[in-house]
Amino acid sequence: MKLSLSWKWVIASLLIESIMLTLMVIKNVNQLEINLSTQTNIRLDEQKILLKSALVAPLVQMDYATIDAILSETKKIPTVDYLVVIDNQNNCISSVGWEDCTKLPKKEIDPFSEKSLIDQRFDTSIPITLFSQPLGKVYLGLSTKYYIQAKEEMITRSIVIALIELLLSAILLITISEWIIKNLVKLTHSANAIAHGDYSQRINLGDSKETYELQESFNLMAKNIEKNIIELQHSNIKEKKLFHELKSQMEKNHEQDILIKHQSRMAIIGEMLNNIAHQWRQPLNAITVQMSGLKLRKELDILEENEIENTSDSVMKYANYLSNTIDDFRDYIKDYNTKKEYFNIETSLTKAIDITSASLKNNYITVNIKHYKDELLVNGVINELTQVFINILNNSKDILNEKNIEERIIEVSFYKENDKITITLQDNAGGVNENILDKIFDPYFTTKHKSQGTGIGLYMSAKIIHEHFSGEILVKNEDIEFKNKTYKGAKFFIILPL
Repeated sequence: MKLSLSWKWVIASLLIESIMLTLMVIKNVNQLEINLSTQTNIRLDEQKILLKSALVAPLVQMDYATIDAILSETKKIPTVDYLVVIDNQNNCISSVGWEDCTKLPKKEIDPFSEKSLIDQRFDTSIPITLFSQPLGKVYLGLSTKYYIQAKEEMITRSIVIALIELLLSAILLITISEWIIKNLVKLTHSANAIAHGDYSQRINLGDSKETYELQESFNLMAKNIEKNIIELQHSNIKEKKLFHELKSQMEKNHEQDILIKHQSRMAIIGEMLNNIAHQWRQPLNAITVQMSGLKLRKELDILEENEIENTSDSVMKYANYLSNTIDDFRDYIKDYNTKKEYFNIETSLTKAIDITSASLKNNYITVNIKHYKDELLVNGVINELTQVFINILNNSKDILNEKNIEERIIEVSFYKENDKITITLQDNAGGVNENILDKIFDPYFTTKHKSQGTGIGLYMSAKIIHEHFSGEILVKNEDIEFKNKTYKGAKFFIILPL
């Protein structure tokens, strides 16, 4: 028994759809496993960092009450089953959620191994060290119950949706196939004739509205096809030429955009290194002086008993300062997280000033901030707005140095009106030449020597504000008062929608 073309079409379509749905379910389940595994590892890494940093001091000081409090607070996290802290002699110091400290579980590697899924728990341990000296361990158990539940729910939901979709598709395909096949033969004969150059062919598909429209369209096509073929040939030639021109221009624009972004990134890195040098200079000098003094006292045999300990504490303080400084710069300079979120604009400005503070201080520049009474929240990526602030602050610093202004000020203000937030940053460096005022946001435009500026800082600032915040940035020359004197300076306006 031979199946009709319509039924072959229906069966083939449903078979293909079944395969695609099956693959989709499998992919979704696999993706779920990957996502959950990634999330678990991220949470584990976060817990490791938090527990290590939180428990070092209490372990050194043998402050068991603090250790108990830290474990109890961490245990409140829903995915944490238990926590146990032991010292170097394997003595149980504190335990939350685990009864017998003499029978601690073995460390597991994979949160989703067969054993972890059977007992619905991932067991691991975290060494606690201070200056590479072991202080003890934290045993940590993370629950994997949520993974099993999520996987079962995903499979069940996907199967139900797939069955409903297959049923609806079958009904729709059968209905459509019955209607299409009836006139398919007529269309085939007429189309073959037209394909061989017989444009006089006409079809009659009945008097229903749908077939009548198809019939009229097909017959009209036969009348105009010869004319359209010639026109299409000419049009295709023009379109191909235009397409190649547009493609070439787009490639050039894309390459230029990549180059500008790279140059901007390099400029930021260079500025960051300069700021790091400013931030590190005083602590490094202090460390050098203290260590030299300690060495000299030892050589002169006048070293007192507590001087080594005091000097060591002081050096550790400066070392921690250096470490925190490099962490701050690393957090800023690393690749941006492209996920947008609402953040306080003043937080972004504070971050920019912290990064440039040493450079501004060394150049005797005062930053005056006029705070707004309420929080000013905007949706976007905080590091991108921070980059804009840094670019403008550095630009003001450079022009203040270039013009050798004696009293140096950068004033920052915030305003909120209706559905817009306006941030202004103004210096007292004399302003921008009116002839170039409308060019300072152009790529590669700079008034500095080529060894001092690339001309992409303000361009990238404008690009970030326009494209990533849907805002506006402009500059005007206005007067500014500082220490009972009136100066003229460039005033940048950053206007952001709420």
